[in-house]
Amino acid sequence: MGDLLLCGVLLLTAVGVLFLEPTTREEEADAWGVAGRIYGYWLVGGLVLFSVLGMGRTLLAHLATMLGAPVVLFLIVMLSAAS
Repeated sequence: MGDLLLCGVLLLTAVGVLFLEPTTREEEADAWGVAGRIYGYWLVGGLVLFSVLGMGRTLLAHLATMLGAPVVLFLIVMLSAAS
């Protein structure tokens, strides 16, 4: 559940809905960069933590959620913008 919430918040942050709305290309690139770094740290941190603790099923669920959720959220945003 935490992975889904984090991915949603990061997507909304990257596109400028949450926190600060980027007004220039540089601010937009910075927002995407910060969201990308947080996403990467969360992904790698979860993979390391769950593998060290020997939680194989949780590791696979974390990996699947972290790779699948951004795709689904992006598609939802694009489909809602297109209609």
